Order: sequence, then C-alpha cells, then structure tokens
Amino acid sequence: MAIAELRNEIMFKAPTRVGLLAEVSEALHEAGVNILAIGAYDKGDMAEFILLTSDNRLTGEALAPLGGEVSLAPVVVAEVENRPGTLAVVARRLADAGINVAQIHGTSTDSPTMTLVLLTSEETRVVDLLRDI
Repeated sequence: MAIAELRNEIMFKAPTRVGLLAEVSEALHEAGVNILAIGAYDKGDMAEFILLTSDNRLTGEALAPLGGEVSLAPVVVAEVENRPGTLAVVARRLADAGINVAQIHGTSTDSPTMTLVLLTSEETRVVDLLRDI
C-alpha cells in the first residue's frame, strides 16, 4: 500500500553559473538541511532547482544569499512499491481521474519502495487516489 502525503517543494531559480550546484548543496549542508529529493536544470541563462528538503524555512534562508528566487509549490510525495508497472498504475489512475501531472520526479534503488514527487493541480485528490495502490 502506498503512503502519500502533501508536502511543499522548494523551487529555486538563479542565473546559471559554474559551481551553482556546489553552492546550493554547501549552503544547505551548512544550514543543517537534508536534501530528500532534487532536480536541477540548466535552462540557458537560468538554472532551476526543485528540492524536497527536511526544512523548507531553513532551505529558503540558506538559498536567499545565492542571488535567486525561492518559492514553494505544493506537491504529493508518494512512497510506492518498487516493482515493474507501479508507475504505469499511478499514471493510469491519475489519467482516468482527469488529473494532469505537470511534473514528476522520483527515486528508486533496489529497495522495496520508491518515492515519487508529483506536481498537479489537485494534490488532495491525488493523495486519496494513491493511498490504496
């Protein structure tokens, strides 16, 4: 059975530069923040980070001096069974409910579960839909 909950993800945008990933990760380390999930993208002149962390307030404070924009986005964090087809079941359930997934990222290893982070416009419904997978 899946564990699904509402969380807030940090969105951080800053001018692209060599070493920005090092600066972000060092700032969070110095603030005592654990990175639970991360995505980072070079969009030409801007870098975009999506971060699920152990403390959003400390994350925002640590990133502010790096010269970018910090914002929050509500997301669903779901811990689901790590087996072939699980994402297909999740995606079909959301599609059948008419819910668009604007963004997804996740992590999986050889552990029995994987973590998905989903950005949608209907987070509460998504939590309900994923609880019995």
